[in-house]
Amino acid sequence: MTTSRFSGLLLLTSTAIAGIGCDADPADGHDPALAYYDHPHSFPSGSPFVGSGEEIEHEKVVASPDECGRGRGIDPEGKCVVLNTRELPHGGMVQIPAGKFLRGDIPTRFDGTANREFPYIHWSGQPLREDELPSFWMDGYEVSRRAYAECVAAGKCGEATCRDGSDGRPNREIGKQDLDNFPQTCVEHAQATDYCEWRGARLPSEAEWEFAARGPEGWTYPWGNELRDEIGQTIGPVGYDPLDISYWGLKGFGGNSMEWVADEFDPEANLATYLRGPFRSDTGPLARAEQTYLRTLVCGSADPGCTIGKLGKRYVLKGGRTGQRGGSYQFPANVELAATLPDKSFERTRTIAEHELLGFRCAKDLAPEDVVLESPKPMVSLPLVRQDGNYELFLGVAEAVDRSEAESFCKLLRAPGDPEQGEAGWRLPTLEEIRATYLWFAGPGPFWTVEGAAEQTFVDTQTAEWEAVEPGPDPALLVRCVRTR
Repeated sequence: MTTSRFSGLLLLTSTAIAGIGCDADPADGHDPALAYYDHPHSFPSGSPFVGSGEEIEHEKVVASPDECGRGRGIDPEGKCVVLNTRELPHGGMVQIPAGKFLRGDIPTRFDGTANREFPYIHWSGQPLREDELPSFWMDGYEVSRRAYAECVAAGKCGEATCRDGSDGRPNREIGKQDLDNFPQTCVEHAQATDYCEWRGARLPSEAEWEFAARGPEGWTYPWGNELRDEIGQTIGPVGYDPLDISYWGLKGFGGNSMEWVADEFDPEANLATYLRGPFRSDTGPLARAEQTYLRTLVCGSADPGCTIGKLGKRYVLKGGRTGQRGGSYQFPANVELAATLPDKSFERTRTIAEHELLGFRCAKDLAPEDVVLESPKPMVSLPLVRQDGNYELFLGVAEAVDRSEAESFCKLLRAPGDPEQGEAGWRLPTLEEIRATYLWFAGPGPFWTVEGAAEQTFVDTQTAEWEAVEPGPDPALLVRCVRTR
């Protein structure tokens, strides 16, 4: 086992990426790959730094675990140590410590305007929920095209092809030497699974991906809580962006490719952990909208006579905000789809199935001889119920619901600490209660109320005005539940 050194890299702009390999003449024997790839491919350990790395103190004596920073763990002797790493031919793996953490996301604003025209789940990552994981191994980067090609050559992986028939290479002139260093995208979920198994690993669970990206402090993005406009979903070589580095020191979680994980996709999986049972109707607005979408996917139109059939499973994909999530299909080989597919999934993400932006990385359980590391930081507290005056508000929101679904949602809701049996007291708010608790209501809505519906009509740094609105025909609004303390 060795410990990798991550020497700081210059940020490559999209213009620089577009020029990779364009000036090199393969005939002269020069490898046109980036200079970074002219050397052994290393992977990060902890925070990025400049220099040879000899100045790093690998075992650090600390007074308490709280003094042990990011990119480190606590070993069985109580020492604060740099995370263990394993070198691989094309990258490597980092040992993620065991620990508790928060999964999911709480948006700062809920705008349900789009659901008036076509209901769908926009915030599938909300709300937060607690989770705990043992220590495990995770790839420091996404799987590269060069690495995946070895599995194909060994006869254990199928060729990766996008739904549009392309190989998913970025829309620019890039030579093969350079392209090999890009993430392998256009893979089916089954192909990603096959590759990881061929390597003696597996696809990570959604929980593992999220903990490896955000750490125990619940970061909104892999690098922290502030959005960085310079990091986007633009494909570049694996590990090329020195700013896109996670709490534990891994790269590519925020930008570059989106990534498959092992879990099947349920857009309300986090929300369901706080409910005693299902609240949606088979004839509700969301169910009807999904059927319309599936008919378009299969038949090219919303014709009610379209027979949908079995489309296979949907699996979770991750990338960008650590707590947000999307779903993408693993279509059966014999499935028949429309000649022209929609350009977005039902939840309006960009990926329906294998896609030019959809890649993966692998994870692995610890071996019996591996030293178990523990997270040095405690999990941040769970801010799921807010108190405001005489009221409590549950910060999770159900989207695209009719009135009966909204009432059922509140009745079935169980926040942390609520009794499993009996009434928990959650209900629809009145308009005046929304006005009294507007700081936590995160409009503009519209939200269901006791009287009908309410929408935020004006907001500035001091005030937020809410007014009653007509739900309209066949409404699909938001619901946030309240109760009196």
